[in-house]
Amino acid sequence: MGKGELTSEEQFVKDGDRSAEFPPVDVHDPVMEAIGFGKVRLTADLQASLHDGDAPAIMQRIETVTGIKRSRKRILRIPVRGWAAALILIVLLGGGYSLYSSVPRQAAKFQYEVQPYEPLQATEEGGTIEIMKMPLTPGPDLPQAEPSKEDELMSAKYKEGYEAIGKLLLPGEYATFVLRHEGGDGRSQIGIFSPLMIFTDYSSYVTSAEKHTAPILKQPGYMADGYTFDQAYVSPSFKQMNEEELLALSGGIELEGGFRVTWRREPADNITFDSAALEYKNGESKVRISAKRIKQNTGPVETLMWTQTTNVENISINGKQLIYLEPSNNEDFKIGYKYRLIWADPETRMIYDVTAPPENTTLTKDDIIHIAAGMMN
Repeated sequence: MGKGELTSEEQFVKDGDRSAEFPPVDVHDPVMEAIGFGKVRLTADLQASLHDGDAPAIMQRIETVTGIKRSRKRILRIPVRGWAAALILIVLLGGGYSLYSSVPRQAAKFQYEVQPYEPLQATEEGGTIEIMKMPLTPGPDLPQAEPSKEDELMSAKYKEGYEAIGKLLLPGEYATFVLRHEGGDGRSQIGIFSPLMIFTDYSSYVTSAEKHTAPILKQPGYMADGYTFDQAYVSPSFKQMNEEELLALSGGIELEGGFRVTWRREPADNITFDSAALEYKNGESKVRISAKRIKQNTGPVETLMWTQTTNVENISINGKQLIYLEPSNNEDFKIGYKYRLIWADPETRMIYDVTAPPENTTLTKDDIIHIAAGMMN
C-alpha cells in the first residue's frame, strides 16, 4: 500500500511503527477500531454499472473508511507504546486476523468466479447434476377443461379419507391407502399419508433430524438484511410401495356415497428421512435452503428445469463448483424460482440448494451466492 493511499491515522501508526524500529505492516480498519482509533463505517467502492445480463468476475470488495475527527482526539490520548504493542501482537500472529460475530450477516469475505456451464459431479460413481437436455417451452394455449362432477367428488373424498386416516395414526406414524368408488365407475386412487415435520425453532429441528438421521443443515454464516429464521422441515418418504398389495387390502373406512378407504400403517423400517430444509423470511419474501441425500449412483441424479432465456452458468467459490440459474424477467411462464444455486458433496452423497421464489423477492444474485458461501464455510 503506497503512502498516498493511507489515511492520516494509518500514516500516524505506520510512522510510529517505524520509529520504534519494527518492520512496517499494513494496518486495516478493523485493527484501527480494535486499538481505539475511531468508529469504522462501511462504504462500498462500487464498480461501474454492469449491463443487464453481465456478471462481475469476482465479488465486489467492501472497503472501510475510518471516522477522522473522533479518531484524532483519541490518538492524542494513546501512548505510542500502547499501539506499538498491539502491532507487535499482530506481527507475532503472522499479520493475519479475522472478525467473528454471531450475527449471520457477518460472513467471511470471499471471491467467486463466473464460468461457462458444465454438469457437476454429484457421486463418486459418476452421477451428475445437470440441466434438462432441452429447455422448457410454452405449449399452445389450450382451453382448460372444467373438472367433471365425478372428478370433483373423487377429490373431495380423497381429502376426506386422508383426514380420517390422520386421526387414526399417532404422531410419527405414516400410512399408505387406496380410495375406491365401489359404486358407479369403480375408480380407485392410491395415496400416502406422510406430512412434513415442521419446526418453528432451529434447535427442535436439529434434535429431530438427529433422531431420524435426516440431513442436518447448519444455519448460514450470512443472511441478507431483514431475513430471519422462519421454519425448518423434514420430509419423510417411503423406501418402497407395492401397488398390488395396496389394491388387495380390504376393510378400511367407509365413506358416504359408496366410497371406501383401505389403508395400512407403514413399518418404521420402510420410512426414510432423506431431505430437509430451512426457510428465512423478510415480510413476504422468502429464501429456502435445502439438502437431500442422493439415492442413485450414476447418470443424472438431479435434473434442473430451464428455458431458452434462463441464464445458466457455473459459479466457483473457493474452488467449489455450483450451478447458478436465473430466469429473465420476460419469461413466457414461471418455472418456480427467481434465483437458484445448487451444488453437491459427492463424499457424503448430498445435494444442496439455495432458492429464492419468484414472488416478492428482495434478494439479489450476490445475496444468493453469499448465502451459499456461508453454508460451505
